[in-house]
Amino acid sequence: MSRPATLGFGAYRVGTQVPEHGTALRQALDSGVSVIDTSSNYSDGSSEELIGTVLSAHTSRPRVITKVGYVQGQLLDQLKAMEAMSMEPPDIVKFGDTLWHCIHPEFLDIVVGTSIERLYPAGRGADAGELIVLLHNPEYFLQKEHQDGTDLATARHYLYHRLRMAFGWLEDAVRKGRITAYGISSNTFASPPDAPDMVSLEECVRAAHDAVDGKHHFRVAEMPMNIIEHFPATVLNQDGGRCTTLERARELGIEVVINRPLNAIVDNDLIRLVSHAMPSHIIHPSDIERRIHELEVVEHDLANALLAEASPEGGADDRMRELVGEAYRVAGSLCQAWSSFNGLIHWRDVRRQYLDPRIEAAAMLSEKSVRMTDHLAYISDLVRLLDDLDALYARDENDSLEPLRASMCTIFGLDPETPLQHIALHTLRCTDGVNTVLVGMRTVAYVTDAVQTNDLPASDYHRSHWMHVAEELRRLTEEPS
Repeated sequence: MSRPATLGFGAYRVGTQVPEHGTALRQALDSGVSVIDTSSNYSDGSSEELIGTVLSAHTSRPRVITKVGYVQGQLLDQLKAMEAMSMEPPDIVKFGDTLWHCIHPEFLDIVVGTSIERLYPAGRGADAGELIVLLHNPEYFLQKEHQDGTDLATARHYLYHRLRMAFGWLEDAVRKGRITAYGISSNTFASPPDAPDMVSLEECVRAAHDAVDGKHHFRVAEMPMNIIEHFPATVLNQDGGRCTTLERARELGIEVVINRPLNAIVDNDLIRLVSHAMPSHIIHPSDIERRIHELEVVEHDLANALLAEASPEGGADDRMRELVGEAYRVAGSLCQAWSSFNGLIHWRDVRRQYLDPRIEAAAMLSEKSVRMTDHLAYISDLVRLLDDLDALYARDENDSLEPLRASMCTIFGLDPETPLQHIALHTLRCTDGVNTVLVGMRTVAYVTDAVQTNDLPASDYHRSHWMHVAEELRRLTEEPS
């Protein structure tokens, strides 16, 4: 029986601005996580900076994977300035004013050096550990060529020509000791062979071989996979339709890193493959509505009181009226909207972006109020209300995913009570051909939950299991709700 794949710390949404992100990374390293995955564009470079800061003070030396290719944020500003002086790197794919993409050697010379400086701020020592650089979604070139009407054969010819040039630069970086190995991260490795943006793993390996005319250091392929997007284990797109991407990777000796294990994208909708914990108390929608209306009355009263305190004569300035009016309208904004959010993800986005900042503003405004106790009671009641509203949406999501969770337990022989996120991670970790599974672990709670999958019984899952998953998904989709 094979050993389960390694858990990796996915650093997509981490940065130096949030202290808990550093705490979570340290917790992950202390828990035995030995791979960190980031990119030069994650949090506009702040993700790499956070990793560098944590690693410089930690005793472990994990394998670090970073990705290059996206031109966004401060890097985009830099290249636009170079463009104005006709000094920009060649072969930039421009998708608009805010997103460019490039894998040309001149670009790699700029961006890889910056990544190394961020990840190893004190300089790379002999004990720095492995650094692997992946070209990040090179299919952008194919997508742009498809939009422009270029025929597929021609577009693919130029893509692999570009890859050979990039691989030549990366091989030189390996020889100089700047990096350990390289590879590609692509969202289309498992696409059907006739897809206009499909990137073929075996063709990438062939391009690496041609780049050095022999032994190469193309070692890693990263791709999305989860129990809904199972395509790396089910789509026969390699070796003339003989095998899947995972099977071909194993034959070629390529390590496979899986991303998005808990985030399935279906028809542009995001499905979180998670079983949400429920509070011990019962929450009724009618109770939520009653509490919202009661808090609306309270916040209206407190807002008026604040304005009166600011100017007893009723002449509070426009700025103060604007601040109070914006902060004290959380319940009011929920009166009609609380039951109409498009699921848990939408609700949490609204809460994080619009409601929580208003609560923080209300707390600050109330600090000097003579009715501070009333303000704090209002804020406490409001936070409990939002938490219960969160639980309502989470319960609905649990209910909608329960048939999937139950059927996956049966297919993979797991305990019937296994949470969906543990099923999703464990099945990937035990799949033949998978070496590392990345998990977004930006909080300590996420780290703790992910490492619990180490305690699940090891198994060996192959294409046959995943074909069964595909068939079960078709059945669940076709069944009337």
